[in-house]
Amino acid sequence: MDLYEIFTIVFTWQNLLALVVGGFYGLVVGILPGIGPSAGMALAFPLSINWNPITALIFMGSLYRCSTYGGSITAIMLNTPGDSANAATILDGFPMCENGRSGVALGLSVTGAVVGGIIGTVVLILFSPLLAEFALKFGPAEYFLVAVFALSIIAAVIRGATIKGLISAGLGLMLATVGYDVMAGHLRFTFGMDFLEDGVPFIQTLVGFFAISQAIALSETTLAISKVGRLAGSFWEGFKLYFKYPVTIIRSTLLGLWLGVLPAVGQSTAGLVAYADAVRSSKHPETFGKGEPAGVVASETATNACMPGDLVCTIALGIPGSVGAAIFLSIMISFGIIPGPLVFVEKAEVINSLFTALILTQVFILIIGFTVARYLARISLVPNEIIVPSVIVVSLLGSYAIRNMMVDVILSVAFGFLGYLMKKAGFNPIPLILGLVLGELVEKNFHRALMISGGSYSIFLASPISKLLVFLTLLSLISPYLAPFYRRVFRNLRRART
Repeated sequence: MDLYEIFTIVFTWQNLLALVVGGFYGLVVGILPGIGPSAGMALAFPLSINWNPITALIFMGSLYRCSTYGGSITAIMLNTPGDSANAATILDGFPMCENGRSGVALGLSVTGAVVGGIIGTVVLILFSPLLAEFALKFGPAEYFLVAVFALSIIAAVIRGATIKGLISAGLGLMLATVGYDVMAGHLRFTFGMDFLEDGVPFIQTLVGFFAISQAIALSETTLAISKVGRLAGSFWEGFKLYFKYPVTIIRSTLLGLWLGVLPAVGQSTAGLVAYADAVRSSKHPETFGKGEPAGVVASETATNACMPGDLVCTIALGIPGSVGAAIFLSIMISFGIIPGPLVFVEKAEVINSLFTALILTQVFILIIGFTVARYLARISLVPNEIIVPSVIVVSLLGSYAIRNMMVDVILSVAFGFLGYLMKKAGFNPIPLILGLVLGELVEKNFHRALMISGGSYSIFLASPISKLLVFLTLLSLISPYLAPFYRRVFRNLRRART
């Protein structure tokens, strides 16, 4: 198909309306804590079941894409990510908000969403089959090591509290073992509670550790989120500031694409890995966590580049890269679009229309950023006595709506108090969430690798990819302790030269 035919299909009023409505709906489910793209698509699917397949996939693609951006808004404004994909944005986005620079942070976020999304989608269009072939080189040992590496980067992300970060990640891995054993199939650590048979519910955990714990922290004062009581910097300033970090943009985009292509790794990992990389490569790593713009640039660019990469294996191989991609895959199949290498030929008009619509969605996000999101910065000036009950009500409603069970509300409140106590003790909850997300991936692929090798641990060093991942993991764990030494050496060398 040529470009004219594709544009003729996409630019019909039905498909453009589906793109816009799906985009607005995606923003809403992204902004609401705990909902996220997977729940959003699942809720919207019955409405689109009788639509034209192209229109339905454009709607779902726009929803999926915009929900990732929507989650960054609450991450910056309320220290509460709409989804785990935006967890890394909290680390510097919310401190910028506290410093009165929420407009700048939102400008950085929307620009990262657009740039990362466009590059990721272009790569998806051009290199889907090649990237899918690369993903096939990863076996159980490599997936296990990728997950361990992602957890090890906590040593770089949680600066000055490496041990606490690893303890938090370990607690997340422990929570991931609750429910059915992924290999044997028997129940463990449920203590007879039926609602834990499928494991600790992730959405409710996310709502508790971020939304509820933050509401408790905000309730300690009647002042506003912005500690300076005013706004400094504009949305447009954030847009221009973004492009002052070209190296961070390139590195984060590549990391996002790579981790997006790997099945089951996901966007939450991409944001944290890119953030850790930005910290390690910075000349002033001590500024991160205090409102450093490069932190927002890295996390949002990687997260938004990851989403198109997430669809590579989903479309080219039928292997979903995340829960959201799995739901997108089931929607494709329900419309008779069978993923695989032949889909690019047999359903070329559908796939090409979807790719074109994803490009147009970036334009929609940019427009939303300039017209709506820029005014959200004023939320940071609203008194906490209004913000706190609003956050609690919306969060608990979202937690209850997932399974319509009151016990989920109780779990969210319990995790909220636990998250609050952890923050007071200096434990960051982000490693815990990452451990909970990656726990099944770690356990399942560890057992599979040992079964393939007949119980030999040498399989974890068998391939060049495995060796590289082991080296990077060890480097991540020791870098916080070596960094001060190297800084002293370089400082002395500069003094000797002068």
